[in-house]
Amino acid sequence: MSLISNGTFIFPVPYLIVVYSLGASHHFNLLLIAVASGLGATLGELTLYFLSMVGRVILPGKYKERIDLTKKILGKYGVFLIFIFAATPLPDDIIYPVLGIMKYNFIKLFFSCFLGKTVLSGIVVYAGFYSELYFSKFLGGGSMVPSIIAVVLGVILAVVVLKIDWTKYFNVEVLKEENSR
Repeated sequence: MSLISNGTFIFPVPYLIVVYSLGASHHFNLLLIAVASGLGATLGELTLYFLSMVGRVILPGKYKERIDLTKKILGKYGVFLIFIFAATPLPDDIIYPVLGIMKYNFIKLFFSCFLGKTVLSGIVVYAGFYSELYFSKFLGGGSMVPSIIAVVLGVILAVVVLKIDWTKYFNVEVLKEENSR
């Protein structure tokens, strides 16, 4: 599910709901689910990376300055940024095409993304495990409430992340001046 969800960037599938549900079921090894989900999500994200590497050929020359600027930023912070984007609900689909166009180091990309996606999946699967225990203890019985709450919180978090103007937090003008030197 993680592979399909992250490999289909046009119609993304909410795979973390499945990860959460597997944790809440108490029938599976949580660490194994986190690692398998992280690997599947990483392999799915790599489709964007490889497609954009092929698309680099048709990229107009006027974008070279932007690519060089981005290379400079990612040269210093690439591994960390990939990990942060992969491990949080940040829209990580926007960085993989750029990394592919730049021909960013595949090994660094793979391991940063894998670690981030595994951490994210681990948090979700353990949240499912422990929240189900909490809700069944305090609400009694096998209720759908934990799943409903997880979906609502996920939607709220996604809306908040998408509403933030990320350019306010990255000083693009200073980076352009450094690149022109």
